[in-house]
Amino acid sequence: MDPLKYEPHYEQITAADQVQIYEPILGDANNQPTTGLLFATHYLKDNRLLPRGFDKASADKDIGVYGSAAQDPDFTGDGDRVRYSVDVPAGAGPFQVDVELLYQPIGFRWAHNLEKYDAREPKRFVNYFNAAASASWVVVAKTTATQQ
Repeated sequence: MDPLKYEPHYEQITAADQVQIYEPILGDANNQPTTGLLFATHYLKDNRLLPRGFDKASADKDIGVYGSAAQDPDFTGDGDRVRYSVDVPAGAGPFQVDVELLYQPIGFRWAHNLEKYDAREPKRFVNYFNAAASASWVVVAKTTATQQ
């Protein structure tokens, strides 16, 4: 994992390696991603799902939306609409699309950035995370659609 890369906010998914991840990404003084709270100076991305009725245009900067989600007209206090546009063979339908919204309280990046520390507590935490990772998320919502 490259610690300087993260998944951007998408208005449209066009490739199999793209996934919408609703998360805050902190940046340091050099505008690089960081999980070190003492080094964070701003948000590079914050597209956490908004409370119902939240107005991102008038929100205080301390609780604002950051990154490309701020300009996404479909990312509002009523939810987010992500368009999926993929090539399919002509006449190969019908197609079924299954979508799930997952919640994970501790992200992969946050847990694994602790691996570099040679101390008992971070090692223990990473071991706990790795042991529980396969069951550390829950399905919050899911839907299926069929298209001819």
